Amino acid sequence: MPDREGRLTAYAAGRTGGVVRWTESVTRPEEWSRPELLLADTGILPYLSVARGTDGYVDLFTMRRKGGGPQAPLDVVYASQYQTGRPMTGWHSIGNPHGQDAAQAAALGAPVAVVDGSDVVHVFVRSAAGGVFTRRRNREGTWGKWTALPCKRVRDGISAVVTRSGRVELFMPADKGVYVWRQEKPGGSLDRAPNLVFIARPETASGVESYEDRITHFWRDEGTGEVVAYRLPGPGGEDVAPAQLAGGSGRGPLALSRCLVDGYDCTVLAQAEETGTLAVTAYPTEAESAGAWWADTREPCEGAPALARDRAGRLVVAAIGPEGGLSVTRQRLDQQGMALEAWLRF
Repeated sequence: MPDREGRLTAYAAGRTGGVVRWTESVTRPEEWSRPELLLADTGILPYLSVARGTDGYVDLFTMRRKGGGPQAPLDVVYASQYQTGRPMTGWHSIGNPHGQDAAQAAALGAPVAVVDGSDVVHVFVRSAAGGVFTRRRNREGTWGKWTALPCKRVRDGISAVVTRSGRVELFMPADKGVYVWRQEKPGGSLDRAPNLVFIARPETASGVESYEDRITHFWRDEGTGEVVAYRLPGPGGEDVAPAQLAGGSGRGPLALSRCLVDGYDCTVLAQAEETGTLAVTAYPTEAESAGAWWADTREPCEGAPALARDRAGRLVVAAIGPEGGLSVTRQRLDQQGMALEAWLRF
């Protein structure tokens, strides 16, 4: 994730609790700090959602078990970083929407957090019964109450995306379709859009702004595992058919970014293969009909990969290896196509 100067930071959930952080060098982007274990806590689950505001502050959200054992209740917690590479605050709890119901509090879904254009932090969690709760923190730092969004049988893997204008769009896979909630303007209320009839595999949804204030959502088809791309029609627009991109050998959500490839605006996708390595593909943005051909980098990848753009506008690809180290490569601008440099490991 870049700061306001374009300096990158990588975060990963620690294997025994807490957060591991790597920070890009101020003067040499090919160099990163040694891994730092922060906020060590054996109750912290191995999961992170990273939310960055327009002020450059970063909030990391996860969950913490209150007591031992897998059936112990959960708290949603967050910690903040106010400057790149500097110490973080401790963990702060924002509770659990199920309150004192221990059984339901233990079955809460993982939080997903974003910051809209009004510097309002939005946190979304799947409830124990398959609904969705949300909680907001205003720009003054005050948290509101947990509120329920009217939906049911939601699956794990909620995706929330913020456009450059600061508008939030929420994509929630469910057993019989997809719920979409969106802001009409930054800082406004979340309003429900028509449900989508597609069925997405749990924990595979992600999205990227593919045109001004327009988001393309990606997921894996329930039956085939193929990657599917879809954009909501604009005001008064006709229905849009989803586009399938060959690549059913991957797992988990896609990492997404846009960058210039041979002078063309392209969308880049990265996925963890079932074999445990990382693969990438790219195609002209919003031209899914052009097709996408996956290239396996052979670099080991645990969990989901990450994509970003550096200070020079180059694509940066990152993965966590089987031993918990960070692997990074960058786009080569001296070659045609989506060429990458040799991997660096930290």
